[in-house]
Amino acid sequence: MSTFAAVPGWVMIVVVFAAMGPMMRMIFGEHYSSRRHKRFDKSGTEEIARLDAALSERDTVIEDLQRRLSEMESRLDFTERMLARPREDSENKSPV
Repeated sequence: MSTFAAVPGWVMIVVVFAAMGPMMRMIFGEHYSSRRHKRFDKSGTEEIARLDAALSERDTVIEDLQRRLSEMESRLDFTERMLARPREDSENKSPV
């Protein structure tokens, strides 16, 4: 009697496919995968540089907006203080 008779056929197929990945890496080695990655490496570097430039531009815009918002807040505070002060009419003043 065969030793594999108790194992279902689908289990053997899964085992074979699971073993194929490492076997292919052993056969083709790093040379195959490194060639494939080198092709994408140049475009990836350019993309990273482009994204870094866009990010620094956005940082500059955000800093400018924060500066402008801070200035607007100080102007609003000044306006609120001016409106909260009681008005001194020149008519209500007693002559000295």
